[in-house]
Amino acid sequence: MSSTKSRTAVGLFRWVVLLTFTSSFLAQVVRQTDFPEPPSDLTRVYYVNGNTLVALPFEPGSSPFDIFQPAVDNRITRLRVSGPRANTLLKNENLRFFVFVGDRMDPPPHQLVRLTSSKAERSLKISLIKGRKGYAPFAEDNVPLERRILRRMKVSAGENRFLFVNYLELRPRGPLRSGEYAIIGDSFADVATFRVE
Repeated sequence: MSSTKSRTAVGLFRWVVLLTFTSSFLAQVVRQTDFPEPPSDLTRVYYVNGNTLVALPFEPGSSPFDIFQPAVDNRITRLRVSGPRANTLLKNENLRFFVFVGDRMDPPPHQLVRLTSSKAERSLKISLIKGRKGYAPFAEDNVPLERRILRRMKVSAGENRFLFVNYLELRPRGPLRSGEYAIIGDSFADVATFRVE
């Protein structure tokens, strides 16, 4: 009698484990397919408006230093974007951004940062490190992101040449405060800007 009960309990346990595994697998599949198809322009930063991907406008940023050359010394400076406000206004509900990144770029170069706004410009405090190329924003201006690779894509790079790029989703880990924001990469030439009210 007790062996029948234990066999029944083991059988029930197996069904529970199987159902749990199946439901988590299905939830993962649904989550993985919850993204828009990749657009054709791989150089832009996109956000979702309804069911459509829309490119954020790029604005040129400027700095008195060349970030592609090793810094001569340690320095704190500012990235500047002209104008007091971004043209694009986004709602602070389920913000998701979509970008393309070279296959071997780890970590991806895209960062979401909060800009300081004045009457004539928006700016971001950055640091340059002696002997190193590039720059880094300060932690208080950096917005933590969740990154998810949606698709690995083979892209033509000329006759008989191909590159692999990853289609990524970037999502802020929490709601954004009202203000001016930018998604920055490894260059100041194209700063994708928006604001949240």
